[in-house]
Amino acid sequence: MNARMRQLIYIGLPVVIVTVTVLLFNMGGILKRSFGADDDVAGRLNQLLSLTQQRDWDRAHTTIDDVSQAWQRVRGRIHITSTTDEIELFDLELAGLRGAIDTRDEAQVNIAVRRLIALWEDIGV
Repeated sequence: MNARMRQLIYIGLPVVIVTVTVLLFNMGGILKRSFGADDDVAGRLNQLLSLTQQRDWDRAHTTIDDVSQAWQRVRGRIHITSTTDEIELFDLELAGLRGAIDTRDEAQVNIAVRRLIALWEDIGV
């Protein structure tokens, strides 16, 4: 029985570890999914795009803060399945978006939001 248990551990444990690792690294879509109203990054970005097209800059300032908070919540989850470059690029684009909103540049906001949405779709996949 002892030899059989050793064989199970020597073969079974590596199989379990590899299986869990593969599943973990392929969970990007699940980890990006919104688990509540406060971490819906894509939804907030689309809302921000709509607000800037309406030129509602006061609500856009509030929404960019909501986008940042949602991103901070999701960022930790998707860091497992994403590269550091992807996350840093998203942070950089988010900073550019904040600057475009501060200057009330509708064209730059449109560009920045669309870039962020494209990055969002690619992160963790």
